[in-house]
Amino acid sequence: MQDTVKNSEVYAHPAYYALGYRWNTETECDFVDASLKLMGPEIPKDSAPRLLDIGCGAGRHAMLLAKRGWKVTGIDPSQPMVDFVQAQAKSEKLPVTALVGELSSLGVSGPFDTAICFMDTFRFLLGNESIHSHLMAVADLLAPGGLYITDFWVPRQWDTIGSEIHQWEQTQGDTMVRVFYVQHPDSVDPIAQTFEDELVFEVHEGGDIREVRGGRTRTRLILPQEFRALVAGTGRFAVVGTFGEFDLTKPFTAESLSWRMISVLKKVQ
Repeated sequence: MQDTVKNSEVYAHPAYYALGYRWNTETECDFVDASLKLMGPEIPKDSAPRLLDIGCGAGRHAMLLAKRGWKVTGIDPSQPMVDFVQAQAKSEKLPVTALVGELSSLGVSGPFDTAICFMDTFRFLLGNESIHSHLMAVADLLAPGGLYITDFWVPRQWDTIGSEIHQWEQTQGDTMVRVFYVQHPDSVDPIAQTFEDELVFEVHEGGDIREVRGGRTRTRLILPQEFRALVAGTGRFAVVGTFGEFDLTKPFTAESLSWRMISVLKKVQ
């Protein structure tokens, strides 16, 4: 990932990040479990399925899936995030390993039965060549028939490209984190299909309010047919499903269009 992502101020606060992003974690992990069972490789009896969590952040998927019996390796470009995940895993005695790694150089050894890359992380791959190289590297780390599950934002309509704002909040005890995902329309490059977006945390804690700005970061707009073509171009994966929600019964269609597309890729060679 770009240094602006790695050094973003929001990633220096993993506890706030963990709280702000904890919504929907159970549902997303249910989706990973169900995808492996329905579409993934057969796991030998008495063996733990192996997961690579790319852009693991504060470890919300890693921790929950480890509690469900997975053996997890997480990578993230932020050292504070990696330290936070390692401390959690040690405290809870969970089979989770966290390492500093990049989308462009994963820096781990496989094989894994499933890899995931959630919360728009995939869109930090800005060019077709970098997407191709990344997919090839993930394929090399997967067992035969292994799955790669990823999600990314797709605009609801053409005139909202690069200009959407989303917000949500989570509370625990006397701490509330309100998260703003902001796109900057002035930064749109229609040729490169990139624009700048930003994460902002508004933290309410102990009667105080503080703002943590992540800084503007350039990301890629990837459209559904384009993504399928890029996947097909690797010769290593088949798209076995795309979904509008983390629900295998809800395919991604124009009618069901949500703010992101979830794709399940299966390694074919």
